[in-house]
Amino acid sequence: MKTMIILAALLMTVTSQAKVADFNTLIVENNKAQADLHTNLNTNLEIARLAVKKETEQKFIVDNTDETVNVRTNKTMLTFAKEKQHFRVSEQVQQKRLAEEISNAQ
Repeated sequence: MKTMIILAALLMTVTSQAKVADFNTLIVENNKAQADLHTNLNTNLEIARLAVKKETEQKFIVDNTDETVNVRTNKTMLTFAKEKQHFRVSEQVQQKRLAEEISNAQ
């Protein structure tokens, strides 16, 4: 009887040690999988960042062959004072426009 109890206790400790060893290997495998996933995610994220950066980069084309430069200018800046016409809407037309904007907003 004593031998059976000792044998059962010995088997219990051996099986528990096997379970602990198996649990440790599970933890190690999980850590490896997490590390692989982390590195894979970082590389994918870096690739995506580079793709977005390539799309958003501004490109300028510089050409020295032309002797003239086209620049936007204000038309009134190039006209003489006599050629400028200052047009002002009458008070009645302004009130009518304001009433139409208010009625359209409602």
